[in-house]
Amino acid sequence: MISAVLLDIDGVLTDGAVYVAADGKETKRILFEDIDGVFALKRAGLKLGFITGEDNEFCDYVYRRFEPDYMIRGCKDKLGGYKKLAEENGLKRDEVCYAGDSLKDAELLEFVGQSFAPSDSAVEVKNAAKEVLQASRGEGVIRELADKILSQLKQC
Repeated sequence: MISAVLLDIDGVLTDGAVYVAADGKETKRILFEDIDGVFALKRAGLKLGFITGEDNEFCDYVYRRFEPDYMIRGCKDKLGGYKKLAEENGLKRDEVCYAGDSLKDAELLEFVGQSFAPSDSAVEVKNAAKEVLQASRGEGVIRELADKILSQLKQC
């Protein structure tokens, strides 16, 4: 049974695009249904975390908004980052779910017990994931993932 859900930020929580305002400030886009999905997972008692290659103000926003149990920023070796996190927190790989969309996520997608990739990820990423979602990047990935995991929990 899944006890922790770990998510990439760009391409999972967001659509992976960077929007630039006239003043040069970068912003990103999150669907409200994905925000709801994050909180549904938390309400179900699952541990929540983000593992991202980014280390910027948007990561600060994600940390404040979602108050995750785990947050790994600036992580270029996601499998290595996960293994350290797992060792420090007693996470069992067969009880962890991860969602990612890029080649940097592929090793971790293969490693954990349950993993998801958005439908518009590269073929190599989809092949690494245990399941390919119908949702594309930033278009309900977390909501779909949450529905699947919460459905599994109800069956137990």
